[in-house]
Amino acid sequence: MKWTTISIVTLVMLVLLWSTSSMAQNPSRAELLASSCFVCHGQGAKGALKIPPLNDLKVSDIKESMIGFKSGEERSTIMGIIAKEYSREDIILLAEYLAALPD
Repeated sequence: MKWTTISIVTLVMLVLLWSTSSMAQNPSRAELLASSCFVCHGQGAKGALKIPPLNDLKVSDIKESMIGFKSGEERSTIMGIIAKEYSREDIILLAEYLAALPD
């Protein structure tokens, strides 16, 4: 289990580094946080295969889900691991950024 968690976190970090190289020279913290979402949820968080879109959700819905993933109240396979790393401020920034993305 530990190696799986380490592998997932390492993969997310590598993709985050790769995807941020194409962003503006000084991306905002919200852009950096959201870039890891795009790995699974697709570019622009429009969904990918069986992974749901995020760009059509309200700020409150994203915050509620992320807080639930972080606390363990909302069950998941990957999101619980990812959400635990975010502060409350990160979750708010991320929710506001994702909710503002075009449909």
